[in-house]
Amino acid sequence: MTTPPSDDNPFRTPDYATHHAPMPPVQGQPAIPHWFTVKVRITLAACVVLALALGSLAALGLNAVGSTGTPENGDCLYLTRESGDRTAYHRVGCGSDRATYKVENTYRSGIACASGDYVRFRTGSGAGRTLCLALNVQSGDCVRGIEDETTITKVSCTDPAAQDRVQVVSGFGDEDACGEHADKVLMYQGPPRRTVCLVKTGENI
Repeated sequence: MTTPPSDDNPFRTPDYATHHAPMPPVQGQPAIPHWFTVKVRITLAACVVLALALGSLAALGLNAVGSTGTPENGDCLYLTRESGDRTAYHRVGCGSDRATYKVENTYRSGIACASGDYVRFRTGSGAGRTLCLALNVQSGDCVRGIEDETTITKVSCTDPAAQDRVQVVSGFGDEDACGEHADKVLMYQGPPRRTVCLVKTGENI
């Protein structure tokens, strides 16, 4: 049996100069791949943060669209012409100048709106809903762009762009109620039953 060298042997190779084999990984802990460098870890962390940020934005956009929901009776909105000649609705407060239409009734499936000059707007497909839209105006309002439901706008009566002044008459079915100067006559079953007279600005009504 060989006696190990004593600590005071001047010719012994120092421990720090002895080559040691790499330590095996601790049992239960997976070895870290050689490619998993600090740079790689930073890049992966940045990608995770970016993905989370994009996910948050997507969720925010989805909530913004979903929060509008399908309009109910009494809600107000305005219409726009989208690509492909499709019409879209946008809900707004009924006191807003942009609130050109009010939902007077809603029906499911194929049930039609009551007789009158309602703008019929179909939402969804299959068993969707039909919105019956009446012009959201009162006597004394002025409007422009009445040729198209997506361009009609309420404006100040002093605005040079104002084309028609509104007069609302109680009752339904009597076109003569607006007189001979009416530029356009719209009738709604309501409630309330009413006739909306659009008269060129400057005309007496």
